[in-house]
Amino acid sequence: MLTLLIFLLLIGVLVFVHELGHFLTARLTGMRADVFAIGMGPRIVGWNPITGLTFGKLPDTVELGDKTDYRLCAFPIGGYVKILGMVDESMDTEGLASEPKPWEFRSKNAAQKALVLVAGVAMNLLLAIVVFAGLEMVVGSEEHVVTSVADVEAGSVAYDVGLRAGDNILAVNDKPMQVWEDLTRSISQGNLSDIVLTVRRPSGGTFTAVIQSADVVSAVAEGKGLGVSPSGVAVELGNVLTLKPAGRAGLAKGDVILAVDSMPVRTVLQFQRYVRNHAGQSIVVHIDRNGTTKPVPVTVGTDSIIGVEMSQRWTVPVRTQQAGVFEALASGVTGVGNTVAMISSSLWHMVSGTVSVKQSVGGPIRIAEMAAASSERGLEPFLRFMALISVSLAVMNLLPLPGLDGGHLVFVAIEAVIRREIPTNVKIRIQQVGMMLLLALMAFVLYLDLTR
Repeated sequence: MLTLLIFLLLIGVLVFVHELGHFLTARLTGMRADVFAIGMGPRIVGWNPITGLTFGKLPDTVELGDKTDYRLCAFPIGGYVKILGMVDESMDTEGLASEPKPWEFRSKNAAQKALVLVAGVAMNLLLAIVVFAGLEMVVGSEEHVVTSVADVEAGSVAYDVGLRAGDNILAVNDKPMQVWEDLTRSISQGNLSDIVLTVRRPSGGTFTAVIQSADVVSAVAEGKGLGVSPSGVAVELGNVLTLKPAGRAGLAKGDVILAVDSMPVRTVLQFQRYVRNHAGQSIVVHIDRNGTTKPVPVTVGTDSIIGVEMSQRWTVPVRTQQAGVFEALASGVTGVGNTVAMISSSLWHMVSGTVSVKQSVGGPIRIAEMAAASSERGLEPFLRFMALISVSLAVMNLLPLPGLDGGHLVFVAIEAVIRREIPTNVKIRIQQVGMMLLLALMAFVLYLDLTR
């Protein structure tokens, strides 16, 4: 239930902001909008200046004139602004057979129509910029002064290009690396170029590791990352389940894991892999508890679970910087640009077949899971996730597909070239086909969510 509520909050804010852009620019250009809806389907509750607050469907006899009915609808899967004189997903053609009225969408010039259509996308991008900039000003950014590698997961992208524990990353794309975030930023930029790492081995030799862009996109989409972890972190236990092996053995919240058997533990993934590989066996977990080191024998369950939560605590110097207004805004614009590049790169790699569609596409279930997970980590991660989804919504809406803003823009562009309106029945047919394709795509994405 909590996951559902967080998902509805996320989608509600993004849809409201998107539709508000359409609504405000429609009003600005002299168009009438008789419905501003959050959600789709039957009207549950709404307000307008004519009838006030009412529940259920509005009577057919109600004439709104230039007023708008603000409503909540039954299905929280989107929203819409019903602009008079526009063929949209509602398929309402009432009044389109008559001559265009001055307040209708179809009576406006191409520039005004385009402005209304792109305003939703612009508002989503603006929201992301404000979120990114606000976090830079209020929270600031943390940078960890470490460039050495503590662990590389076998079979990961980093492992395949030759990175190993103990390596020191000297440069990323020929830029000297000073903090670990230099590497993570190069991943978030998400352009179509590869990532070139200059690496020094503990023995003193150096080499160049090239990580292919397609491999980065695929790894990020699958939630795996590059598989490389930095030095300078301690693995600390969170909650410990009393009736699970860890609880029965005496492990407790706050314990710091130093080693397991004879292997030093530097990352959560490293410890998890070791536990998984010793299902049903006894291991000795060496911990630091309030400055005292002690071994704790633990018998791993046959399901590879010992019943602990873990987190990584930084032990290296941390630099925190809070940006000024203009610096934060520039950072927000850069963050949105990097996100657009990352999404575009993902779409390109999916189309070209270099990454898996199943692992790269997430639907409502996946978004709900990620929203809940980000909210558990705090307000800042949730807001960052909201900004990322807001940019994704903007990019997807600009695709030139019927039923999306990009599809409507194609209509406007064609009409501007041929200097006349496309026949309404043609628009309706194209919209119907487009809506069928969108519904099929939604069903496919939901299928991927369920199978994943």
